[in-house]
Amino acid sequence: MGRQRERRASLLDLRSAAGQVFLLQVAIVVLLVLATVVGMILQAARDALQQGRRASVIAAQSFASAPGTAAALRSRDPSAVLQPRAEAARKRTGMDFIVVLSTTGIRYTYPYPREIGKQFVGTIEPALKGHTVVEQAGGPPLPAGRGTDVQAVVPVTDPRGKVVGLVSAGLTVRNVAALWLPQLPIILGSGATALALATAGTTLVSRRLRRQTHGLSPVELAQLYEHHDAVLHAVREGVLIIDADGRLLLANDEATRLLGLPEDLQGLPVRELGLPEPVMRLLSSPEAVDDEVYRAGNRLLAVNKRPTYPRAARGGSVVTLRDTTELAAVSGRAEVARERLDLLYEAGVGIGTTLDVERTAQELAEVAAPQFADLVTVDLLDAVLRGWEPTAEGWRQLRRAAIGGARRRVPVYPLGEVITFSARSPQMRTLQEGRGVLEADLRQAHGWREQDPERSRRALECGLRSLVTVPLRARNVALGVVNFYRTVESPAFEPEDLAFAEELAVRAAVAIDNARRFTREHATAVALQRSLLPRGQPDQDALEVAWRYLPAEAGVAGTGSTSYRSRVPVWPW
Repeated sequence: MGRQRERRASLLDLRSAAGQVFLLQVAIVVLLVLATVVGMILQAARDALQQGRRASVIAAQSFASAPGTAAALRSRDPSAVLQPRAEAARKRTGMDFIVVLSTTGIRYTYPYPREIGKQFVGTIEPALKGHTVVEQAGGPPLPAGRGTDVQAVVPVTDPRGKVVGLVSAGLTVRNVAALWLPQLPIILGSGATALALATAGTTLVSRRLRRQTHGLSPVELAQLYEHHDAVLHAVREGVLIIDADGRLLLANDEATRLLGLPEDLQGLPVRELGLPEPVMRLLSSPEAVDDEVYRAGNRLLAVNKRPTYPRAARGGSVVTLRDTTELAAVSGRAEVARERLDLLYEAGVGIGTTLDVERTAQELAEVAAPQFADLVTVDLLDAVLRGWEPTAEGWRQLRRAAIGGARRRVPVYPLGEVITFSARSPQMRTLQEGRGVLEADLRQAHGWREQDPERSRRALECGLRSLVTVPLRARNVALGVVNFYRTVESPAFEPEDLAFAEELAVRAAVAIDNARRFTREHATAVALQRSLLPRGQPDQDALEVAWRYLPAEAGVAGTGSTSYRSRVPVWPW
């Protein structure tokens, strides 16, 4: 009982599509049945009216042509002869009246004798010319009561064809209606039966519609379709829906792109899509598939396949496609990022282990090659190597401080050589702009090639491919540049490599600047200590004095951290 009430409530729920369709269909059926019943009633009334007209004409013509009617009209008292005959004929035929008239329209007979001798109410002119008149008119009271009647007027002729009188016979409208009223129960019963059958059919259709729409309203169905369509076309996985006959029902945008399918493929068999044979066999078979990899053109697709209706006997399947080549690229980028983090950690630990400028520069070259670049060179200002404060005037001439990587394969400036960079060279540009410079293809790097054309030509012949040069800056002051090179055996540098090189250079520049400052402080301390030494040896007659200067060791106190060691020999003989 609870389920039946729930079903009735759902069918009458105007928010659901099934309820709206049910009420609409019921309203249409009711209107159709009512229209049919009204039409049948009107048709029956029209048929009854026609029947009443025919009966009136027949009764009037029968009485007009009866023997003695024409002779009675020529008698001295037509009413006395014709009144009994007319009443007998009226009762026999079931007419409401049969009236005999003179050619001037005076009644000779009538159901009520008091109306005899009065003028007839109706049209008699056509009948005087030999025609039959059928009309609806109202007259004096009749046994059936007052009201409109259907009457026929026919002429009465003598043997020579002359009209000697008229006969009118008819029925009141009330009695005409009695002719079709017996059909009314049949008409109403038929309409009720049709309404019941139509309502039952509508109920079945609405219940089926409710099951298929899950009781959702049209607005909810539209929103659900819009949401599903948006998700279907926005998802990064390809989706194919195939029916039980192996025909393609749906392919979203990603599936069309991955498989290279043309548009308007709905309804085509899978074998007509022009797919590779393994993929075609997979789509045609009913078996489920879990993460199997298939090749489609230059892509490797991970395929999953499931039945469309796993809990029903209906066939069909849903296939999802995922481009594993892109996943591999993403995994590769993640692996590169992890390696870069490891390299930055190694740089933080391995660069700056000593307070020597050249050693720190060499540590930078050894950390970056070969993990990040095939060849690394570090060029510093002379002032930095001496521990002095660097200035922009020294940018044009840098000294090669460190080399790491494939130095034996590629001709480069040797260690300690002073390099004068041209204004268009990448090294000078990076010092002036204060940011890294990327030369993805050294064959197109005109500034780099004009720096040393012969050496550049031989370097390209040895396989040098691309360059990233980054300034070494500390406290917003340039100390030099670090150059990262890759050969043809490695992929060319990309913009993300430039960002990593700048991060690595920042860490190394801090360590190099610390070593420079230590060199400066150490040189200052040594100069101070040397200034404290005696200018000469004292004059001695009895002893020979020998002396030398040694810097103080850790933990030895003294002014300027200086100590003296002397050796006193025996008397010189």
